[in-house]
Amino acid sequence: MKLIERNEYVAWLKSYKDKPLIKVVTGLRRVGKSTIFDLYIQELKKEGVCDEQILKINFEDLDNEPLRDKRELYSHIIASAKDGKTLYVFLDEIQRVDGFEEVVDSLFIKENIDVYITGSNAKFLSSEIATLLTGRYVEINVLPLSFKEYYDHFKDNGKSKRDLFTDYITYGALPGIFMFDTGTAQQREYIESVYKTILEKDVLKRNSAASKQLVENILSYLVYNIGCLTTTKRITDTLNSNGTKVSYNTVDSYFETLQDCFFVYKADRYDVVGKEYLKLINKYYITDFGFKYYILNNKTIELPQILENLIFLELKRRRFKVATGKVAEKEVDFIIKDNSDRVQYIQVAVTVMDEDKLTQELRPFYEIQDNYPKYIITLDDYFVKDHDGVITINALDFLLGQQI
Repeated sequence: MKLIERNEYVAWLKSYKDKPLIKVVTGLRRVGKSTIFDLYIQELKKEGVCDEQILKINFEDLDNEPLRDKRELYSHIIASAKDGKTLYVFLDEIQRVDGFEEVVDSLFIKENIDVYITGSNAKFLSSEIATLLTGRYVEINVLPLSFKEYYDHFKDNGKSKRDLFTDYITYGALPGIFMFDTGTAQQREYIESVYKTILEKDVLKRNSAASKQLVENILSYLVYNIGCLTTTKRITDTLNSNGTKVSYNTVDSYFETLQDCFFVYKADRYDVVGKEYLKLINKYYITDFGFKYYILNNKTIELPQILENLIFLELKRRRFKVATGKVAEKEVDFIIKDNSDRVQYIQVAVTVMDEDKLTQELRPFYEIQDNYPKYIITLDDYFVKDHDGVITINALDFLLGQQI
């Protein structure tokens, strides 16, 4: 099967090429981290990097079992380095090496060795990496396929843009599902197997006393309440009222693990008037919609929630800092900042064709006393583009690359 192009991630890695930082590629299991390594290696070769300057080791391959010893691994890498030429080292599933951080630290101080690592499971979660490699790494966080990546790969298959969008939000965007025909039993079984693997190896294994049913109840609450303000206490109270006796600390621990393994992402809440981040109450978004039927036992969630979730993920792909906004007693879906801290405000709505709905979406913007750009992103094909400076954008155009 032809590799699906992931040009944004390849460009992101390329921007750190030869920089004195460990490049750590993180993300949910089966999100395509290893493939991004392969695509980046292809790019290096196009630029003239020869084969002897590239060393890729996948520690899930039994042929590489001897290299799971940290000293053997280090010696093998050093022996592969050639004087005067940079060695590009790709260590895939490096959590299989006990003490891998010592190897990476030692390589970090060597000249002409450029290190890229990735891994999965509870030994390679974002919080652990931050502790082990503080100040010496940059994180490249990989998400499932964007709608643009998905559309570019399948646009010649005869389906309309809208039909492809429906498939995208129905079956999810883990790259591996495209080994199978859309909507087949094999595709559904693949998604279910990935879901179960993440649950067993990344969540339950890290919390040795964890209850699978309890974790699934927490996930169900989060997914069913996408776009709603959520606190750990609120989840705990809801579970207890439904007959699941659980403590606040237990829910909080599982909650952190679900974020650490990139199953869900948090959007902090920002008070626009008070100009401060609000603690404890936030919104949460799921990484891939393919899991929703297994989490919700075949129930569904509403299109407005799905669209808001997709826009959140797209903003993260574009490397914005994303928060949700409080404006007096009103809410703004997203407040984003780019690398220069330029602020933009975004409302997300399936439709603003109804005058009352349009007024509802515009109302928070009138409370904001600054001149930063403001947008409404909607699935409507026909709309008034400019409402007193608030710009309306079609959601599919945005997801396919339209800039703001």
